[in-house]
Amino acid sequence: MRAAAATPNVLVSELDKRIHRAKQEQLTGILAIRSDLIHQWRLYFLAGQLVWANTRTHAKRRWFRQLLQHQPEVFRHGLSPYPDWTYNRLARLVICKKFSRQVFSDIVTGCIAEVLFDLQQQGTLSLQQAGPGLTCRIKAQKASDFSYINLLNLQGIRAWGQAKQEWQNWEQAKLTQLNPNDALVIKDLASLEDLACPRLFNLLSPLADGNQTLRDLAMKANQPLMPFVLSILPHIRTQALQLQPVDDKITKSVIATQDDVVVQLARAIIPKDARIVYVNDNLTDSQKMATIVESAGYRYTNISDPIQVLQQLLKLKPKLIFLNLMMPVVNGYELCAQIRRISDFKATPIVMVAGGNSIAERMRAKMVGASEFVSKPIKPKNVLKTLIVLDMI
Repeated sequence: MRAAAATPNVLVSELDKRIHRAKQEQLTGILAIRSDLIHQWRLYFLAGQLVWANTRTHAKRRWFRQLLQHQPEVFRHGLSPYPDWTYNRLARLVICKKFSRQVFSDIVTGCIAEVLFDLQQQGTLSLQQAGPGLTCRIKAQKASDFSYINLLNLQGIRAWGQAKQEWQNWEQAKLTQLNPNDALVIKDLASLEDLACPRLFNLLSPLADGNQTLRDLAMKANQPLMPFVLSILPHIRTQALQLQPVDDKITKSVIATQDDVVVQLARAIIPKDARIVYVNDNLTDSQKMATIVESAGYRYTNISDPIQVLQQLLKLKPKLIFLNLMMPVVNGYELCAQIRRISDFKATPIVMVAGGNSIAERMRAKMVGASEFVSKPIKPKNVLKTLIVLDMI
C-alpha cells in the first residue's frame, strides 16, 4: 500500500484505516511501514490489538524518558540506565512481580504514542516534500511469538487515538515543521533572560544544552509537549533558542529526574525567607518533610504541640501549612477550622496529611477549609506535586 500524496489528512486517514482493519481482521503480526531507507516503523498487533510499536529513531531516549516519568526510582536505586532496558526485560520483571504491571502498561502506552506521533509527522513531511509517501507491509505471526504480551494480558493498550489527537493539535498549532526529537540549545542567553519569564529561564538555562530534546525538556518541566513548545516558540523565532538534531546518546542531563529539575527550579525563584510549617507530632515524618521542603528552597518549621499552633503560626506567617490529621488533644479537622477563622490565614494553602486516602476523609478536609490532601507515607514525589498544584514552585 502507498498512501496517496494529497493532503496530510489523507496519510492519517490511511493509517487509521490500516489500524482499524487490523482490529477487524484480528491480525496477529507486524505492520511494517517505511517512508525511505532511514525512517521505518514496526507496529505489533495481537488478535487485532495494537500492543507495541518501535522505530530506530531515539529508541533509547524514548525508553529512558518513559522510565523517568513513570518509575524514576529505577535510576535512584542504581540500576543501569543503558541498552539492556528493553520491552522483554521489563516484561520478565513484571512476570516475576519485581516491576509494577500498571507502570509497565503506562510505559508501553507512552512509547507507542510517541512512535505513532513521529510516524504521522514524518509521513506528513514526506508528502509535503513530494516524497515517496508511506509503504506498508504486513507480516503475519503466531500468537506464541508474542509470549510476553500474552502473559501480561496488555491487549487493552490504546495509544492510536491519543497519538492521532496529539498530531491533529500539533498541525492546528502550525508546528508541523518542529521535530520534538530535536534538541534545544541557547544561542543568546542575555536575550532569553531579558524576554523569557523567570520560571522558563530558570528551567532552560541549565538544561537547554543541546543534549536534551523537546520531549525530554517538556517531561522535566512537568508539562505536556505542545504547551511547553508553544511557551518557547517566541524565543525560537527570535533565535535566542535554536533546535538541532541530536543522537540517541544518553547523557547525565538527560537522565536527571523530574524531581531534580523541580527542586533546581524552585531554589532559583523562591524568596529566601519563605517558610513552610508542618503541624505534626511524629519526629520521623517531620524529618522526611524537612528534607523535601528544604531541598525545594523553603525554610521549614515543625510545630509538635497542638496547643501552641495558632500562636506559632501568627509569629512565623508561613506560605503554606501541612497539617497532620491525627494528633493528640485536637485533630487536624478541628485545627484547620480554627486556622481558617484567623484573617491572616484565610488564603494560606493548608494541606492535610493523613494515613488514609478515603473519599470521606478528603471531603471532610475540604469542608473545613483544606486546600489539598496528601497521603502517608510522605514521599518527595507527592509533596513536590502538591507544591506544584498550589503554585508554590
